[in-house]
Amino acid sequence: MRSSLHALAVAACAMALAACGGDDPAPTPAPQPQPQNPDASTDPCEPNGHIHREPTGDWCHCNKGYRATVEGLACEPDPDYVPSEGFSFGDNGEHACWHVTNGPFVTVTASTTRNPRVDDFHTYYTVKLRPEGGQYVGTFSYKAFATGNFVVYLGDPSIPITLVENSIQKTVEPAGTRATDNHCDALKHMVGYELTDRVQYTLTIGPTPVPELGMVIEHLP
Repeated sequence: MRSSLHALAVAACAMALAACGGDDPAPTPAPQPQPQNPDASTDPCEPNGHIHREPTGDWCHCNKGYRATVEGLACEPDPDYVPSEGFSFGDNGEHACWHVTNGPFVTVTASTTRNPRVDDFHTYYTVKLRPEGGQYVGTFSYKAFATGNFVVYLGDPSIPITLVENSIQKTVEPAGTRATDNHCDALKHMVGYELTDRVQYTLTIGPTPVPELGMVIEHLP
């Protein structure tokens, strides 16, 4: 009888040890963070440019003196780049003044719901601004369809304009400003910019006490 009780006790201890386990169970691995897509978090065109992500494909907008590589998304020194000495205004407004008389003519009206386009070459725009804070302002959409020197021709140097590259929300500084030659009374001031093909910009005019103005924007060959 005593031996039977001893055997039962040994068996019970064995079952208890089996239930508890002699070794600690392996810890459950902690979830690892998923790596982010490097193309979405980094700019492969830096430091000599920045990327434009568009439905038709990504491309590098390279800084002056650089060009996009053929192999992929990167900017490399442009061996054909020749630094310019100052900004050239071409014929100093003669051709733009021709459009003041001969057109084509387009009227655009500033709005708070959309930015009207003003990116047609060889066009005389009548720009109607909207009242704001006792003066007049307007924002307009401009897409450069070439790379090079562009000139905004206005009737008065006191009219403030600002150009912003949309993709990076960066103000494009004028490459030069000056008065036109005496070709017409409607266009007396020029603001020069160095712009890039396919890039979308926003042009802001004002604030100004002038509710309406004439404007031509040209790409200089």
